[in-house]
Amino acid sequence: MTSIPATPQRGHTSHSQPSFGDLVRSEWIKLRTVGSTVWCLALFTLVTVGIAALVALDRNGDAAAPHAPVAIDRIVMHSTIGVAAGQLAFVVFAASAIGSEYGTGMIRTSLTAVPWRRRWLAAKALVVSAITLVTGAVVNVIAFTVGYALAPEVAGSPLDPGIVRTVLGGGLYLSALSLLAFAVATVARSTAGGIITMAAMIYVVPFFLLGPAFGGVQRFLPAGLGPGNAGWAIMQSGPMLDGLHPWTGFAVLCAWVVGCMGVAVCVVGERDI
Repeated sequence: MTSIPATPQRGHTSHSQPSFGDLVRSEWIKLRTVGSTVWCLALFTLVTVGIAALVALDRNGDAAAPHAPVAIDRIVMHSTIGVAAGQLAFVVFAASAIGSEYGTGMIRTSLTAVPWRRRWLAAKALVVSAITLVTGAVVNVIAFTVGYALAPEVAGSPLDPGIVRTVLGGGLYLSALSLLAFAVATVARSTAGGIITMAAMIYVVPFFLLGPAFGGVQRFLPAGLGPGNAGWAIMQSGPMLDGLHPWTGFAVLCAWVVGCMGVAVCVVGERDI
């Protein structure tokens, strides 16, 4: 009796391929169990909230106007000062999320287990941006609350739509910034390369573009130490230092992210690991 070869099941290949949700859960487990993730998030929280408290206490100790009402938008501005110092923690976190895979050689294992490179990269980027978005928004709310609570008297409502946008905008800014750092580290195939490039972009490049000779180029930069660049616009009640309007600035920052992530996706999909 002649045996009939078994017909392959039509759905076998699709069932063996992990869903995007599976990849997201895998990357979430991977990132939350890494010690550097906890340290980076803790450092950002400590720096941002700590500076907000110090600024509020220093303001209240001003002998010239100890009980003068403080404008609500000024409290917001003071509460975001810590973001300028603490943002580097998220750059390190995002760059390490992908750079450590290259540094340890685990990238080969990861892409052997998940050969769908672009889906794998998208899942990792989504987890990085989500962690940053939630942490950044929560910490900025805490920093604002600290400054608000320590103010002797406040002029303005914290529920004003513009105030809510500026406070929660810190999470949007940091999430986009982390994606930018993630993309740069992917292209560089290095944690150090991603951190150095982003640090130069945040701390060095804006310094050389301060003069009027550059015609306001700084306001189109994705990040910096304070108001004036595109990224920080979302955390301001209005344009500052000839900067862009809040949502326009955020759109420019997103354009930087889309461009760099596009390069990262192409690079990961084409080159040998």
